[in-house]
Amino acid sequence: MPRKAAKEAAPQPAAAAQEEPAPAPAAPAAAMSEAEVEELPKAIVRRLVKDKLAHIAGGGEGAEVIVNKDAMAAFAESARIFIHYLSATANDMCKESKRQTINADDVLKALDEMEFSEFVEPLRSSLEEFRSKNADRRSEASKKQKEKRRKLNEESQPQNENDPVDDAKENDD
Repeated sequence: MPRKAAKEAAPQPAAAAQEEPAPAPAAPAAAMSEAEVEELPKAIVRRLVKDKLAHIAGGGEGAEVIVNKDAMAAFAESARIFIHYLSATANDMCKESKRQTINADDVLKALDEMEFSEFVEPLRSSLEEFRSKNADRRSEASKKQKEKRRKLNEESQPQNENDPVDDAKENDD
């Protein structure tokens, strides 16, 4: 960042400033700093932390747990760093297999490599549960789509069969 600040602070020659067109106004998302773009959503981090701490405290989901704003920021930053480290390690696993796309097995191997092997089996179970739920949703959506197509075909066929113009042609023959 210091290099960027030095560039902005350096005076530009008047001729160079006139030759280059003015940049278009940036979108609101573009105005955000790189750190803000990489931040995890605060509401999600807060909900995860409070739910887990309330569960550990024994009060269940309804128990109120107070977490300092700085502590919440520390949780969010720690999670962000962990995600970066996990994704880099999973990317290494992927490259070792001479592939470009990271898959779930790469992430699970990365967790094992990072010495978080106690998370591998629970995550594998959650992944299987997620896949089965999505398979059920896909099959239901597919069935609905097929039913919809069938109904459209049935509606269009009777109209063609009972077309008076076709009946007149048949009578003429």
